[in-house]
Amino acid sequence: MGRHRHSLSLSRKQQAYLADFINSDILSKQQRNRAQVLQHWVADLSVQESGELLGLSIDRVYSMRRAFSQQGFKDYLHTVPRCGAPNKLTPKLEMLLRRLTQQAAAKGKRLTLALIAKRVVELGYADRICTVTVQRALKQVQAASLASSDQSAYALVQSSPLPEEQAA
Repeated sequence: MGRHRHSLSLSRKQQAYLADFINSDILSKQQRNRAQVLQHWVADLSVQESGELLGLSIDRVYSMRRAFSQQGFKDYLHTVPRCGAPNKLTPKLEMLLRRLTQQAAAKGKRLTLALIAKRVVELGYADRICTVTVQRALKQVQAASLASSDQSAYALVQSSPLPEEQAA
């Protein structure tokens, strides 16, 4: 016995928006699939037919329909695509990366991403970590240190009197 077939009805405005959205050139494949699942649902195609047309599993089509029901029209279409893996960048890991890079800079050494990733695993901060994650983390650490140094330099300029003020 199969699941009950539920049809979807959208207003004319929503249908026009959906058609324009699908024809947009800047969509990722995942965003286009999400929109096309809605379009197939409005056209009263079965989950199996929709999955076959888009190259998706039946379970994936059901989960996309469920997401639409929970999020609503606009939120569903404009949800940022993301993978299911949790972020491995923790505050502890950020501190470790900061410390490793500072120690290497003090010794005049350059660390490769692979070497840093290996060291993170050796120290037990993660079971495994990709070099791309390490690279992103280093960029965040460097951006944070630049921002803090800019703020301290700004505070130093603000607190020191200008030569003209001293003369007056």
